[in-house]
Amino acid sequence: MYTVTTKDNISFILEGTEPILAFRAKISVDKKDIVSLKWHEKFNDWPDMQVRMPGSYLPSWIMAGSYWNDEGWDFVLAKKPKGLTQRLLFDVLVIETTKDKYRRIILRMDKDKAKPILQWWKEK
Repeated sequence: MYTVTTKDNISFILEGTEPILAFRAKISVDKKDIVSLKWHEKFNDWPDMQVRMPGSYLPSWIMAGSYWNDEGWDFVLAKKPKGLTQRLLFDVLVIETTKDKYRRIILRMDKDKAKPILQWWKEK
């Protein structure tokens, strides 16, 4: 995955097998629609019920695609997830938006790669 930013928009372009597993090749969001943007070393903030539609989940390998819950839609692209019912992700950037689809965009990303994205968002 690589990132493309403009003054008003950020796009995440999936590469290799990522688009096949996530059923999506690109995720874009306007800066004005972003409510918060945070990097987490460990992430497990999931609603009680979540339905994968469409997407892939293979424990210890990948969690990718669209996930629906009663709070809206999440898009997830994370490698090496842990757990079946209580999922735990490591080193992810979480983007919360005002949109219903996608309410959250959760992407596996090293902290060093996330820093320029966090800086881009702070420049309003």
